[in-house]
Amino acid sequence: MPAIDNAGGSAENAPMDFDHPVAAVILALDAHEVPHARLLARELAADCDSQTMLVLGEAFAERGLVSPLADLWQYRWSRQGPVEVEAEAYALAINALAVEHMREMRFDEARPLLLKALEALPQNLALIQNFASCSLELGEFQAALDGVNEAVSRAPQDPALHELRGRVLYQSGDVELSVPEFTQAFDAGRASAGLWLLRALCLDARIDEAIEDMEKLLAEHPERGKAMLDLEFSDPGSPLQILRDDERARPLFE
Repeated sequence: MPAIDNAGGSAENAPMDFDHPVAAVILALDAHEVPHARLLARELAADCDSQTMLVLGEAFAERGLVSPLADLWQYRWSRQGPVEVEAEAYALAINALAVEHMREMRFDEARPLLLKALEALPQNLALIQNFASCSLELGEFQAALDGVNEAVSRAPQDPALHELRGRVLYQSGDVELSVPEFTQAFDAGRASAGLWLLRALCLDARIDEAIEDMEKLLAEHPERGKAMLDLEFSDPGSPLQILRDDERARPLFE
């Protein structure tokens, strides 16, 4: 799951009078004239000061206009170049668009956006996590592992990061090494990590542990756990199919 961060700038909301350079853009946005607002915004972004640009970006962010906002910031930096005070707003706007692409499985489109965002804001944990997730989906396992290792070093107790590291290890063939990662995330309450843990245990022929963790998944997440297991057992290629031959496990999925 991609990490979501605030896509707007850091400018504070302030009263907007009709003489403010962003006022015309906001009027167009409030009238739902987004194409006209984008045109006015690009004209303003070409050479306005940073404070005005932050307010301009916030106007689009507050209305959830992710794609126009990312386009506006990329246009701004193509004209002005990187500006330190604008870096966070720029990077998070680009990240928000990348997250939309990832949700729609357009990882090839998300990756270059994340690289741009990381270039501007290299220490941001959400960006690092998203880049690792995107790299994993593209089969770039070393890049994914490097990214998630850096993220875990910054947030060692984050269960989502341990689940992600487990997935990188699992999908790159290090199934045994993935088990402790999934276990930590599952113990912290992540049901999705429990399903990955079951897959890893079954592939590693650790059936007793798999049955115990299946019981735990159904006990701690009864509705979601059952739904996930029903879907998993409907896949003839699932590693969990091995449990169908075990009498102890059969009552858990019948």
